[in-house]
Amino acid sequence: MDPAGHSRGTLPGALQRGRRFPPCCSRLRRRAPGDRKLRPDDGLAGGGDRKPVSIYLGADIGTTSAKCLAVDDEGNILALAQHPYGMSHPRQGWAEQDPEDYWRGLVSVALGCLEQLRSGGMEPESVAALALSTQGDTLIVTDRCGRPLRPAISWMDARSSAECARLLAEADQQFWYSETGIRLTPYSSACAVFWLAANEPDTLRDGVLCWVPDFLAWRMTGRRIADVPSASWTPFFNPFARRWSGKVAEMAGLLVESLPETAEAGEAIGRLSPEAAAELGLPEETPLVAGAFDQAAAAHGAGAGPGGRWVLSCGTAWVLYAVASQPPRDPEGNLPVCCHVQPDAWGLVLPFSGGTVFDWFRRTFGTEGDASEAQSANEPLIFIPHLYGGLCPDWREQSRGTLVGLTLSHTAGDIELAVMRGLAFETRRNLEAAAPLAGRPERLRMVGGATRNALWPQLIADILDLPVEVLDCAESACYGAARLAAGECAAGWTGGSVRVIEPRPSRVEAERALYGRYLDAYRRALEFYRA
Repeated sequence: MDPAGHSRGTLPGALQRGRRFPPCCSRLRRRAPGDRKLRPDDGLAGGGDRKPVSIYLGADIGTTSAKCLAVDDEGNILALAQHPYGMSHPRQGWAEQDPEDYWRGLVSVALGCLEQLRSGGMEPESVAALALSTQGDTLIVTDRCGRPLRPAISWMDARSSAECARLLAEADQQFWYSETGIRLTPYSSACAVFWLAANEPDTLRDGVLCWVPDFLAWRMTGRRIADVPSASWTPFFNPFARRWSGKVAEMAGLLVESLPETAEAGEAIGRLSPEAAAELGLPEETPLVAGAFDQAAAAHGAGAGPGGRWVLSCGTAWVLYAVASQPPRDPEGNLPVCCHVQPDAWGLVLPFSGGTVFDWFRRTFGTEGDASEAQSANEPLIFIPHLYGGLCPDWREQSRGTLVGLTLSHTAGDIELAVMRGLAFETRRNLEAAAPLAGRPERLRMVGGATRNALWPQLIADILDLPVEVLDCAESACYGAARLAAGECAAGWTGGSVRVIEPRPSRVEAERALYGRYLDAYRRALEFYRA
């Protein structure tokens, strides 16, 4: 019986949970004679007699939408679908979603990809497996049959400040970091569990705790199983030991056995149930493979690896992701640790100010792309981008956005360049903090919206004194999930074309001097805001 009271059968062969798929599980049902044949421009390699091709689905169940990619066994993207959903804020600081939106979104994007595949001459039977990338640490409470009892409490929900303070009075941040690899905050699902105990005790008593990946796996296969990377991004899991934390479970009054089972990323969870397969438009035997939470999946999709390539994901927040071959422990307890998609690898996940800050600048100043390095002879401005406090690498909540050196001769373009440079300097601060734990990278791969601005990658290359690779794959989390679904077949996948930007020696020294001024300004500003 599983923790929710459901029996689990034995999966045959390669589908026994805990086993990875064999090197290529291929099956393609071609259309009947007279139907449109596959064309060379359908994204499939080669010509003439075609070998059977497997297709893998990678779906990302994010905060604002669901997305799905269909990828062939050579790594070519064949289809992309997206389905938006909303967030409710019933009270100040609350952020909730309907868990059924995650399922409806998954169904919509799966069907959307399948329709595009059909237009290319392929049927659902060509899908060999699927895997999920999901938002991290969003809490769902269900009944014993997996039906939600209340709205999901999002990872963006800050209602649990009082519970967080009480937990930190009982066990300090060093305990939480050593036991879970993450600092405890009001956004943590552990605090949400304590909030439910105080405010909705009947829901908690009668309910089953889930997070997005195991909630969906339960719906898809009848098995309540979370992937290890996603579990490690909750405050109930010990990433260093790769298991649920008995100490945290005991604090919350939970049995470890009541938490979801876990499977390493890339392991088989099970086959789609008849009901789920019918809704998704896939054959019943389609395997569901354990995926990862979005940052780990995106790093995998972008090709992150130990000691070589780090990934900078440029979204609402910027996240620097490094892979380590040994469990990295920050002595200060500031650098979040997760389990990476390989069972012998860990991720350092460093969020800091990013796209939100740049959007604020554009909104406030009404400028579009005025920044230029070939600006006037004005002294470069220093901008500290902590508009909502400082995040990684030192979590200075009292820090604030600060502009230093402004004169009447400075222009909006000067300020825009200072904002861009400030985010690049924060990237360097985080890289320098993480390098002792993961080894300095040889190169940085950049994904996300900032890559569309030609100045960003060059500025970051100069400031980090590292080659920056710009990956032409907008949906790296979906691509990473598809790679996990494909297993060993995906070893040679590249994710698309890559453009390499080298640091310019003429700018490296100048940016190094400006970085020193930035650090000095940050220290002085922090003293001011503390006073």
